[in-house]
Amino acid sequence: MSVSAAILKETDILLKALLLGAALIFVYDILRIGRGLIPHGNLWTGVEDFLFWLGSAAAIFVLMYRENDGYVRGFAVGGVVAGMLLYSLTLSPFVVKGSVFLLRKTGYLLTRPLVWLGRLAGRPVRALGRRGRKAVVFFKKRLKKMWKAVKMGLCKL
Repeated sequence: MSVSAAILKETDILLKALLLGAALIFVYDILRIGRGLIPHGNLWTGVEDFLFWLGSAAAIFVLMYRENDGYVRGFAVGGVVAGMLLYSLTLSPFVVKGSVFLLRKTGYLLTRPLVWLGRLAGRPVRALGRRGRKAVVFFKKRLKKMWKAVKMGLCKL
């Protein structure tokens, strides 16, 4: 019992469509990870989404053109959609949440030494700032006394 070459070719196209759908959602997950790390406004989110879907349409077109001579077949489109849904429902939540968590923790750990150095360098600066404030208050009081004396001298004239 042998399987016809046409059925093998259609199975091959279906598998490639499933993988393409999963890959497209994975790329979208990378965009979502970026949005989780760096908040975006509505404009940039819209631009990113537009470019993503433009690229997705191009990738699906290339799949159809190379594998099926440009004929749009329902099982190929369904394979892309099924691959998207399958990846989105199974792996996507773990990939996005896990990646954002790991990248935030890594960023936190990498910036800790800089924070510690800033605190160490800030101690002398804060000490000078306190002394400087005391000096400013002292001179302000002296200037007020001098100004009062000048005003009194001017009034006597």
